[in-house]
Amino acid sequence: MKIERFGDNRIRIFVSYDDLEERDIDLDAFSYNSPETQELFWDLMEQAEIELGFEAQESQLCIEAVSDVDQGFVITITRIEEENDFESIQKFIKNRYKKKDLSIKKKSVSICSTMLIYSVENFDDLCLLSVSIKPLFKGRSKAYSLDNKYYLVLSSIEDNILNKNKFDSILSEYADKMTSVDFFEGYLNEYGKLLIGDDAISLLAKL
Repeated sequence: MKIERFGDNRIRIFVSYDDLEERDIDLDAFSYNSPETQELFWDLMEQAEIELGFEAQESQLCIEAVSDVDQGFVITITRIEEENDFESIQKFIKNRYKKKDLSIKKKSVSICSTMLIYSVENFDDLCLLSVSIKPLFKGRSKAYSLDNKYYLVLSSIEDNILNKNKFDSILSEYADKMTSVDFFEGYLNEYGKLLIGDDAISLLAKL
């Protein structure tokens, strides 16, 4: 593992597949919420504090993980010190990685997230979006609020999206697609407010 600091509030961590194997972290189960991943994360934060003086205690952190096809992961961690920082960081991530394929690949194995997260500007749009995609999505869904925005988390997406072209078209009209979804879900769980924890689309579509 290698850690670099760039700027006062940001570090970049390079984690190889060998690093994950040494910690018995299964790539199929690699997510922010797993105990093994969280242990790895806090070990890295402790290392960053010792080596680079990067202190993260009592700070909000924005985490973005991008796969390196041949080597492993590049994890960028930004310490948020002002309330409006998160929105600008989110826009940076979206603009930089919107068109990139963030699936994880190792040798001939392709591992993709089974989750989608979309950001919506206001609650009315969240309800309208839910009405539009309800006939097209049969998986699980949750809704969060964070920093005056709303987030729709869709899981069990495999084989549960009907007419994918129409589904994608509707979502692109109402919402922005988030990247690094496994890590961002963990961020929502930690800092966001859970509005609806089960079948959010059906409930929102009735409002």
